[in-house]
Amino acid sequence: MSKLTITEVARMAGVSIGTVSRVLNNRPGVNPDTRTQVLEVVSRLGYVPDAGARKLARGSRGLIGVAPFSAHSSNSPYYGILLDAIQETIVREGYAARVLEPSVGEEMLSEVSGFIVPGVHLDDSRLSLLIERNIPLVVVGRCEKNVPWVDIDNTGGMRLALQHLIKLGHSRILHMTGTPIGQTTYDRLESYHQTMQDAGFTLSDELILDGTFTELGAYRILRQALEKGLEFTAVAAASDEMAYGAILALQDAGFRVPYDVSVTGYDDLPFAPQTQPSLTTVRQPIRQLGRTAAQLMLELIAGNAVRQVVLPTELVVRSSSAPLSRNRR
Repeated sequence: MSKLTITEVARMAGVSIGTVSRVLNNRPGVNPDTRTQVLEVVSRLGYVPDAGARKLARGSRGLIGVAPFSAHSSNSPYYGILLDAIQETIVREGYAARVLEPSVGEEMLSEVSGFIVPGVHLDDSRLSLLIERNIPLVVVGRCEKNVPWVDIDNTGGMRLALQHLIKLGHSRILHMTGTPIGQTTYDRLESYHQTMQDAGFTLSDELILDGTFTELGAYRILRQALEKGLEFTAVAAASDEMAYGAILALQDAGFRVPYDVSVTGYDDLPFAPQTQPSLTTVRQPIRQLGRTAAQLMLELIAGNAVRQVVLPTELVVRSSSAPLSRNRR
């Protein structure tokens, strides 16, 4: 007979693994009725925590897993800042934080008090896996499932950038987006459509390019568009990395930014003020995003109610955007 695991105890008691862990280690934050329910299941099944789990309990309050990012995203300054803020908050509260795949083996899952999952896809199987195993879950990004999540105002942020360009006289505004696999991409793209329509401009599919959310992807696709004669007077990119790639493509093609073409980004990553010209962008509070995700996880482990949080964005105007030149009207 296979050894009974903490996951099975949680499933039979109808609670999370984190709740079982708190009961077994006599920690606060568990409803008395829930504590009794868990202990009854433990007694009935004869569950005994293994040595590794007991060692973990003695060493810290528990382990929080952070789902890994995509191959590209793991090298992005955005995710570096986000992960640092998550880990800083988690460790300060006595927990350990480690990048782990949600599909990690059963033995490791028994040691995990919860998972934070950033960069979710629209149909992300990792979420269903964690929910099925009763593991506390927090998502970074808007999510339709009934779990805690934190996101930024993606729609409002893109609207700010576009309204800024429109006020400067631009109407042929190219939107640099990425393959729509996540809610963030859809929200920013939908905001582009809606804002342009509200301003009375005719939408054109040729003005929407997939820059793959990378500097190189944006550079390549924009150089191809320029070689084909695509005309526009501004670029509203859905990320700073794509905005920088667009600036390099325009400059290599002989365009002056912002005198011939204005460019805006999204994120306000650390390199944005140092680009030439410095990048006008939408600032999102990345560190606050990470801290809030960690706080939601701590609240969930403590048995608090599920919360969803939307953080505001703001436009930071620098040198990469300017009024439409008369000879470009």
